[in-house]
Amino acid sequence: MPDADPGHVLWYRRPAEQFVESLPVGNGLAGATLRGLAGGERIQLNEGSAWSGPTHRSAPALNPPEGTARLQGIRHAIDAGDVRRAEELLLAFQGTHSQAYLPFAVLSVEAAGTAAPADGPARWLDLRTGTAGHRYLLDGSEARHRTFASHPDAVIVHDIAFGAPADLRIGMAPDKITARALDAVAQDWGTELRLGVLLPADVAPSHEQAAEPIVYGNGSRAGAVHAGIVTDGDAGFADGVLGIRGATFVRIVVATGTVLNHAQARHANTADDAEALAGLLSARIAGVLEEESFEPALRRHLDDHTGLYSRVSLELGAGSVTAAGKPTDERIRAFETDKSDSALMALLFHYGRYLLIASSREGGFPANLQGIWNEELPPPWSSNYTININTQMNYWPALTTNLAECHEPLLRLVDTLARTGTAAAGLYGARGWAAHHNTDPWGQPFAVGAGEGSAMWASWAMGGTWLVQAAWRHYSFTGDLTRLQASWPAVEGACLFALDWIIGEPDSGTHTSPSTSPENRFVADDGGPAAVGRSATMDVSLLRALCGSARQAAAALGAPAPWLDDLARKVAALPQPAIGGRGEVLEWSFPAAEHEPEHRHTSHLAGLFPLQEWSLEATPELAAAAVRTLELRGSESTGWAMAWRLGLWAHLGVAGKAEESLHLALRVAGDGLAERGGVYPNLFTAHPPFQIDANFGTTAGIAEMLVQSDAAAIRLLPALPDAWGEGSARGLRAVGGIGVDVRWAGGVLGSAVLRSPEAVRRDIVWNGLQISVELAGGADHELSADSFL
Repeated sequence: MPDADPGHVLWYRRPAEQFVESLPVGNGLAGATLRGLAGGERIQLNEGSAWSGPTHRSAPALNPPEGTARLQGIRHAIDAGDVRRAEELLLAFQGTHSQAYLPFAVLSVEAAGTAAPADGPARWLDLRTGTAGHRYLLDGSEARHRTFASHPDAVIVHDIAFGAPADLRIGMAPDKITARALDAVAQDWGTELRLGVLLPADVAPSHEQAAEPIVYGNGSRAGAVHAGIVTDGDAGFADGVLGIRGATFVRIVVATGTVLNHAQARHANTADDAEALAGLLSARIAGVLEEESFEPALRRHLDDHTGLYSRVSLELGAGSVTAAGKPTDERIRAFETDKSDSALMALLFHYGRYLLIASSREGGFPANLQGIWNEELPPPWSSNYTININTQMNYWPALTTNLAECHEPLLRLVDTLARTGTAAAGLYGARGWAAHHNTDPWGQPFAVGAGEGSAMWASWAMGGTWLVQAAWRHYSFTGDLTRLQASWPAVEGACLFALDWIIGEPDSGTHTSPSTSPENRFVADDGGPAAVGRSATMDVSLLRALCGSARQAAAALGAPAPWLDDLARKVAALPQPAIGGRGEVLEWSFPAAEHEPEHRHTSHLAGLFPLQEWSLEATPELAAAAVRTLELRGSESTGWAMAWRLGLWAHLGVAGKAEESLHLALRVAGDGLAERGGVYPNLFTAHPPFQIDANFGTTAGIAEMLVQSDAAAIRLLPALPDAWGEGSARGLRAVGGIGVDVRWAGGVLGSAVLRSPEAVRRDIVWNGLQISVELAGGADHELSADSFL
C-alpha cells in the first residue's frame, strides 16, 4: 500500500461488509465502490447517466391561464390571513416527482483457493493518486488488486497481480435493474464481456408510497457495461462467467453508458442508439488494452487527478502522533472521546475535494445527493438534485478549493433549467424561468408532490433564483467571460421571473407571495403548523443577491438589461430582515413561533452565508442576531445542516462554535439515529442515511475558517480554533482568482502569500486589522502579522 499519510489515505484492516464501508472511485462520468474482499473483489458500478426518465409526467394538470387566476386567489387568501385556503389552492401547482439516480451493475471477481488476510492493512484509498487497493494471501501467496477511474480514458481500471498462478471467475450482473443480455466477444487483445441492461422509465420516491414505484415500458432506456479483460492465463466463457486458469495477472477495463438522445441531455457516456453506444464503449476499452501495459493509462490518470488534487494542501496543528498507525475506522471511533487527531479533520477536508473530483467533471452530470455512488432502488430522496440547499452545498468547495473545472456540470444544469423552467414560470403568469425544490438532469422544474405534497417543501419557487447565483460566482473566481456569456440567458430569465414574482410598487413597498422558508413551518393563528406567508427572509436575501449579481454580470458582458433598473427598485423596496424579541433573525416577515424551533434548515441566515449579503462589518446588528439564531437553533442536526452551521459560525468569526460543528461532523454515524449527522466508516457523511452534501459542505466550511473573500476584501484566519496551534494551507482561492497560501503558529499569522492573475488592489483583514495592498499580476505578495502593525 502507499505510505499511510493520515491526512490523505484511508485504510482498513478488514474487507468492507456494506456500502458505507466500501471505498469510492470515480471519473465524473461513472463511479465504483470497492469492498476489498479476501479472495477477490465486488465492484459496484454506477453510471452517471443512469437516471430513470426522461419523462414528461412531472407537469401538473394546470394550464397557464388557470394558474394565473389561482395564484391571485392564493395571494388574496394570504392577505386575508387564510393560510389553509392558500395552501389548499397551491396543491394544483404540483406535478409528480423528479426522476431517480439508479444503481447500475456489479462486476465480481472470485479466486479459487484458500484466502486469508495478509499482515498489515487489508485495503486502502489514496486520495492523492485516486487509486484504491487491497491485498490478501491466496494459498499462501500474496495477491494485490489496484483500481482507478480515469477521466482522460473514461474507464474504470482494475488490475490484479497474483504471487503464484491462480484460477478465478469473473462475472457481471445488473444491480437491481433489469438485464437484457450478457455475452463475450473475442478481441485481438483479449476477451470483452458485454452486459446489456434496461433502465426504468419512472421511479417514484419511497415517501410517495406509489402503487407501482418502479415502472418499465414507454420511456425505458437501454444501458450497457463492457469489461475488457487481458490475462496471461487461459480464459473461457461459459454459463455467464469468464473462467481463467493459471493467471499471474488480470487486467480489467470497464466502460459504462446509456442510450440517450443527445438532444435531450449532453453526457459523455451516452449515445443515440444501442449500436453507437456499444461502439463507443468498445473503443474506449481497446484504447487502453491495446497498449502494451497499464502504465500509460495510469500515467494519464495520475496526471489528470493529481493536477487537480495537488492544488491545495492543508496541515492542521501537529496532529495525533499515533494517527498514521491507526486505520480510518478506528480513528473515527477514537475521535468520539479524543479530539487531538487534527489529521482526521484534514483527511475529511481532502476527502470532500476528492469526492468532488470523482463525481463532477466536464462531460458528466452534476454530483447528486450521493455524488455518483448509489446502491439502492429507489434511492433515498431519489438521489436527485434538491435545490433548496443540498445541490448548492455540493458545490460550495468547488471555487474556494480551486476546482473550478468541477463546477461546470452545475452550470450546465442551470442552462437546462433555464430552458425547461419557462413552463413552470408560465403557470404563475410570469416571464423567464422558475424551478422548485427538486430537479433531475432532464430539468424537471415544477413543484413536486402530485397534489398531496406539503407546502413547506413543495411550494417554494425560488430554486432557480438560488441556483443561478453559481453563474456569477464562477465568473468572480475565474474571470471566464465566455462561460458567463453562456450563462447570461439563465441570469436574465431568472431576473425576469423575479421581476414578475415580486408584488407591489417601489413607492409603497414590495413583497413576495406566496412565500415559504424551505421545509420549516410556523405556528398559525389556529394553533396548527403552516408554511405559507409573505416575504420570508430567505426570499429577500436571494432576490437581493440575484439583483446584485445580475448588475455585475451585465456590466462585465456589456449586455443590455433594460429590466435591471426596475428589478433593482422592486428589490430595494422589499422588507428588511427583522430582528425578533429574542434577538434572533426572524425567519418570516412577521413574528411567529417556529413549529420546530431546532429545525435543520437555517434558510433565513443564507444572507450571511453563502450569499454574503450580511457581514460582521457591514451589518453588525444582523450578525449579532444570527449568533442568537444559531444558539436557539441548536448545534445538533443532520449532517448537511451541521455543515451549514459550520460555515455560518466561520463567517461570524466564532472559531469555537465552528470547531464544535466540525467535531460533531466527525462523530460515528448510524442510520437509526434520526437527524443526527456524522460519518460512516468510509467517511461518507450521514443525513442519515448517506448523503454526500455534508462531505462537500464540511470541506467548504474548513476553507471558510481559514480564508474568506468578497470583491472588497480577503479575510485571513477569520475563525481559527485555538487547538489548531500551528498549521498551513496552500492553494485556496479568493474572489478574483487570487491564490492564498497561509501559515500560522500560536494562533498568530506567520505568513500569507497572495497570488493574483492580474494587477488589483485588495483590502486584507486579519485579527480585526485591515490594510490595503497592491497585487501585481502573476507575482507573489507576501504578508505577515507585522504587515498589519
